[in-house]
Amino acid sequence: MIMKAAISNKAHPEYGQTTIPFPIPDSDYDHIIALLEGMGIGSPTAQDCRVDELDGPYPILNRLVSQSVNVDELDHLAKRLASFCQGEDTQFEAMASKLGLSDIKDFINLTSCCQQATVITDFSKLERVGKAHSLTVNGGSMPSDEYDKVDGRAVALDLIRRGIGAVTPYGVVYDNGMKLEAIYDGRHFPEYYYQASLMAVEIKSGPNRETTGCLYLPCPDKQIQRTLARAGIGPQGFQMKIILDELPPQVSAVVSAARDGLDDLNKLCRAIEPLDTAQREKLEATVLLAHPTYASEVRQLAENLDQFDFVPKSVSPKAAGQVTELGYVAYHGSLALEELMGDDLTELHQEMGEWHNGATRGKGFVQQ
Repeated sequence: MIMKAAISNKAHPEYGQTTIPFPIPDSDYDHIIALLEGMGIGSPTAQDCRVDELDGPYPILNRLVSQSVNVDELDHLAKRLASFCQGEDTQFEAMASKLGLSDIKDFINLTSCCQQATVITDFSKLERVGKAHSLTVNGGSMPSDEYDKVDGRAVALDLIRRGIGAVTPYGVVYDNGMKLEAIYDGRHFPEYYYQASLMAVEIKSGPNRETTGCLYLPCPDKQIQRTLARAGIGPQGFQMKIILDELPPQVSAVVSAARDGLDDLNKLCRAIEPLDTAQREKLEATVLLAHPTYASEVRQLAENLDQFDFVPKSVSPKAAGQVTELGYVAYHGSLALEELMGDDLTELHQEMGEWHNGATRGKGFVQQ
């Protein structure tokens, strides 16, 4: 957790107040959104959540207090801040102070470029200051032999003597030509990997099929709905493209953005996420045995792994079993394999390619 925010409905203070941790844990996301909706706020697109208090390690963000923000914007900002390396927090606050930022959109955009700034907080360590500045203006990295040759004290003194720094409560900051670019346009969050995901899906919509959002699976169900709402998804549906696939190889060979709906991909990733390495290998073997066609069928296998026996790299033939390239696997459930995999297969076939509940299970096309 990076911060906690006390949120209320500005138009209806009588609806009360709730305190939310940011970033919002996936396990709490749906509940928190439902709680906000019960207070008449929490829109996917509107800035309708009044920040009454903000508790966290970034004093500069207190400028958001008394403002109304979008809850997903605050969540995205917290995720960006949570990934900061040592020193980036100072760069962020110093540049926000220098630029006089107070809007959450600007704060989000600053997280992508504040690393270009140099901040001096201790003038007694000029050698360290100069070397750090040299790294910063070289994009954060240098060949070790070049770095060793840097006269840090001389570099720092030259920087100071030029008198281009701005004094802030967080140190003297030099922007080094940094420009605050609108990477976040106020509607569509830029691609950003906050934590390990099994799959990332790029959403495209509109007449030109431009990228309008990304989803990192598995994710909360309401996050899918809200991402599509932010993307302005209409009755014509959307296109999606898998841009990251960390599924087990045999599973990955089955799933397809052209055949599987977004809901089904999410449910599959949710079923696989808790499996350990051995269980994932067992799942791959069951895939080779059962020959599923859709993500929903693979999910059924993942959720019913206890109905299969698996011996890695075994070549001993047994009744009702099969030796695969991964080992011996046998099914001992009471249903036929087709029935086991097909609890929702009829529904899937009926809805494939059709709009369903805000396009969460609609047609998807992979664009090469």
